[in-house]
Amino acid sequence: MRHAVITVILLLAAIPVQAESGEWTLSGSLGAEIRYFSDDPLFPGQFDGAQASAILEPEFSWRSDDRSHQFKITPYYRLDGRDDERTHFDLREAYYRRVGPEWELLAGFNQVFWGVTESRHLVDVINQRDTVDDIDEEDKLGQPMINLAFQRDWGRLDLYALIGFRERTSPGRDGRLRPPFPVDEDAARFESGA
Repeated sequence: MRHAVITVILLLAAIPVQAESGEWTLSGSLGAEIRYFSDDPLFPGQFDGAQASAILEPEFSWRSDDRSHQFKITPYYRLDGRDDERTHFDLREAYYRRVGPEWELLAGFNQVFWGVTESRHLVDVINQRDTVDDIDEEDKLGQPMINLAFQRDWGRLDLYALIGFRERTSPGRDGRLRPPFPVDEDAARFESGA
């Protein structure tokens, strides 16, 4: 992951853009969440009662006057009072986008949504799910990528180069909404041996 972040930062730094004109926007969300579990926990070590957390997700963006250049940064931070695994930071989006007459280039962290009509989004395969945020698998981690898209009369062609691999996040051993067997992310094993 660290190598992917460094690669994306170098890519963004290498792109010349005149930022003296254009439109800057700042938006985002700040929220609090309280979950209350009235039933006894199923597994030893799980907490019961209330679980409070705070969420901060600002969004900074800049777009050139001719709309051919765009920067966007959307960091995400959740602070959970009871589950340390649920407290986490992620770059949901941090990219540079260049739009041409019939093409578009995006480099950085992005979230790609596909399969709007399916109930389980079966073809939505670019981003890893953020299952500590919610168990509905709708929340996604930002994926480092380069995306080159071509728009023609016959349709749109998107080519992706995914830089690095994002491990799926999982609730901790004491997390209330977890599977029967806790996932130990530090002990992950991959076929490549990494």
